[in-house]
Amino acid sequence: MKTISFLLLVFIPFLAIAQSWTTYPYHEEGAVLYFPEDEGYHPAEPIEWWYTNARVTGQTTGTDYSFMLTYFYYPAFTWQGFRILNLANEDTGVFYDETLPATYPVLAQDHLEITANVGFTGSTTETWATKTDGQGNLIPWEYHLSASGTYGALELDYKALKRPLMVGGTGFLNQGANNYTYYYSQTLVEVTGTLTFDGFTEPVSGIAWIDRQFGDFNPNIGEPYEWFSLQLSNGMDINLWNVFTFENQIPDTSTYRIFTAYVDDSTTVWNSDFGLERLAFDWSADGEVCYSQKWRFTSDALDLDLIMTVNHPDQEVTLPFRFYEGSTNIEGTVGGQPVTGQGFAELLHQYENPQIGILAPQAGNPWDPSQPISWSLLNPDDGRAVYYDVAVSNDDKTTWTTIAEGLTETEFLWNATGWPGDSLYWFRITGSSIDGILSGTAETETAFSILSGTVALPAAPIVRIFPNPASGRVVIQSDEGQWLEVRLHDASGQFLRKVAGVSPLKLDLQNLAEGIYWLSIQNQQGIRWEKLLLQKK
Repeated sequence: MKTISFLLLVFIPFLAIAQSWTTYPYHEEGAVLYFPEDEGYHPAEPIEWWYTNARVTGQTTGTDYSFMLTYFYYPAFTWQGFRILNLANEDTGVFYDETLPATYPVLAQDHLEITANVGFTGSTTETWATKTDGQGNLIPWEYHLSASGTYGALELDYKALKRPLMVGGTGFLNQGANNYTYYYSQTLVEVTGTLTFDGFTEPVSGIAWIDRQFGDFNPNIGEPYEWFSLQLSNGMDINLWNVFTFENQIPDTSTYRIFTAYVDDSTTVWNSDFGLERLAFDWSADGEVCYSQKWRFTSDALDLDLIMTVNHPDQEVTLPFRFYEGSTNIEGTVGGQPVTGQGFAELLHQYENPQIGILAPQAGNPWDPSQPISWSLLNPDDGRAVYYDVAVSNDDKTTWTTIAEGLTETEFLWNATGWPGDSLYWFRITGSSIDGILSGTAETETAFSILSGTVALPAAPIVRIFPNPASGRVVIQSDEGQWLEVRLHDASGQFLRKVAGVSPLKLDLQNLAEGIYWLSIQNQQGIRWEKLLLQKK
């Protein structure tokens, strides 16, 4: 799990909201957004989109549905943007996605009012607009949506039940390496109306989420990300992002780790101090793309520990680019109290099988069994932890014996005692994700002869180790002023920790279990192995 160890200097954990949000105009103190104007179109910005997802239940059949509807303003070719409409039967998992070009004869700039002509001929007209009363006045935070596609249609009324959430605290943030976005969410929206799915229309009701962004952050060409909306049973709502660099890193900065929470109607929390551990992965139907599918989300600021799991793994959208979009189930604790919830995941970051390069032993060099087997991960990814198994064969790779499992370090000291010294050996390293869905293997290119057991090179340092048995720490002493590197391994050979410098050296043994350990003590000429017994006082 990747967890940030710092709080942002600009971190303001709790924001009190004084103004009533139920009327227009509305502006939150400290925010940069104004309503209803910023619900509308911003012609000075290069890209803008209106997004909503929802979970609804059919009032006739009791069927649970989900949908995602997005209108992008992003001129290309002869169109002004495109529309995405996803529909899913949550009970059966049947999923449809449709992306079509769009032009916008109406894009109001002072409130939310969209008219979209959808399709290559623009033959379908869709709308998303703020509702008005009998005198033509805007009804704050209430909308009507009308959209239809090949596989179904929406005819829905929306009513926001909570004030808008200013993402990043102010509604403006730098996102990724070089981009910016204005951004707010409406985290709890009541939905009523009708939904058509596979030709059957029925009244539905449920809960929606709205996201509004405009700026120069472009999902099509920008850095990939994983985004989540969370609606919890205790009334808390969360907007959560991990943005990845193009090198698959998630830097420890507020531009790549974005967490904004609606705690209640007067309290917002935002910071970058959270953990997001991927627990499961799944490949697309064609086997070309892999997405994460289960996460553990933790936050000390809110004392929460949640498991988020996608409900259906095969909900991939292929146009205008490949990404996953689907509903999630949430369970866990907040403040030690159990909670459940629902949400959505939008996943643009894609994962690869681990690629491994063996560093030692090296082809053409004699194998010194006192040196650890070592390797490197050629395609590291901050979102994909890798666990390593090491296997050995001495019958020309006909059979393999596993000698280590579940290693997190990229080296392993093999105790070859008992293995025949006159055999030739092959080594194989397998790296896997936590669930084994992602996996990669590397084998040594040639066979190696080894000596049984561990040996010391002739020029290995002469040292004194005390105390041995040890408890809290151990001192390693050689000739005064001699440089040493001391590495601690457990009884199976897995590397644990190291210390290096001028003798004498002190090695901390805190938080280790009692038992037998090995010290590899190296100077510039050689290496020596010594057994260490750890006993607690």
